[in-house]
Amino acid sequence: MQKPQTPAETTRRILAAVFISALAVIGLNACTVKARTIEPGTIPKIDALAPGEAEYGKMLFDDLCDDYPLEPDPERMEGLVTIFDNLVEAAEADHLPWHLYLFDNPDIIDIRAVHGNYVFVWSGFLEAAQNDDEIAALMACEIAHVLARHTYPAEFTLWTDIFFDVAEIATSLAIMTATHGMVAINGQGWMKWAYVELADLDALDREYSTLEEREAVMIARLLMERANYSPEAMRTFWQRVEQDEDLNKKANRLIRDLSAEERTRIIDEFLPQTPTETEVSIPSDIQTSQRDFNAVRHRTQ
Repeated sequence: MQKPQTPAETTRRILAAVFISALAVIGLNACTVKARTIEPGTIPKIDALAPGEAEYGKMLFDDLCDDYPLEPDPERMEGLVTIFDNLVEAAEADHLPWHLYLFDNPDIIDIRAVHGNYVFVWSGFLEAAQNDDEIAALMACEIAHVLARHTYPAEFTLWTDIFFDVAEIATSLAIMTATHGMVAINGQGWMKWAYVELADLDALDREYSTLEEREAVMIARLLMERANYSPEAMRTFWQRVEQDEDLNKKANRLIRDLSAEERTRIIDEFLPQTPTETEVSIPSDIQTSQRDFNAVRHRTQ
C-alpha cells in the first residue's frame, strides 16, 4: 500500500513541475522565428496585408474601446491625421489600409501600432509633444515597427511547438500527481500563451529588442526626412522625458523596457551630434479623434 505523501514531498513535486515549465520558457527565447534584418538606409515595403490581419487589429480596438472613450470632437483630429498621412505617403505605404484612433485620456502618454496596421494614440501624448515634429517623430517610429514587421505575432519553430506540447503534458501530469488529482490543467496552448505574456510579446504590451528599436529609429529618420519633418525632434522629445521627472513617470507606458536615456543613445547613433535648431509653431489644441482615414482612399484593391 502506497504511503501518503507528506506536505514536503507534495511541495517538492510541484516545485519540480514549475522548474520544468521555467526551463521550457527560458529555452524558447532562442527558438522563436527571427525577423529579417533591415538593410541600412532602406524603408521596408509591404505589398498587401495578409488575410486576417485587419481582423486582428479590429479585435484589439474593440477591447480597448471597453476601457477608453474615443475623442468625441471630430475637429480635433485633423492635425494628427495630416502628420500621419504625410508619413505613410513618405513610406510609399499609402496603398494599404491604415486605421488611426485617438483615445481620450490626457493622463496617458502612449502610442501603439499593432498587427493589422492599427495605430492607437492616447491624448496625453499629444499634450506632451511640443510641436508637429515631435508628434511625427513618435508616430514615425511606430509606423517603422509596422513596416519592419516587428508588430507581427511571435512565431515559433516546429521543434519549439513540439517542445511546448511535451512540456505541457509533463507539467500537467506532475501537478496532477503531486495534488492527488485535485489540481488538473486541461487544454492545449496554455504554456505558449504564458510565454507570450511573460516575454511581453503580446500586441499591446510588446517590448521590442534593442535591435528592433535601432531599426525603427533608422527607418523613422528616413520617413521624417522624406516628409519634411526634423528628425532632431526624436532626440529633443526623449531628452525632455529624461530630464523631466514628472513627464518621465507619466510616459512610463511609452518608455516600455528602454529608459529615456537608452532611447536617446540609440537615436544619437543615427542623428548628427550637432543638432539643427528649428523652431516650429503649431496650435496647442491639435488633437484628433478616431478616424479610419485611409479606408476609402488607400484601400488595397
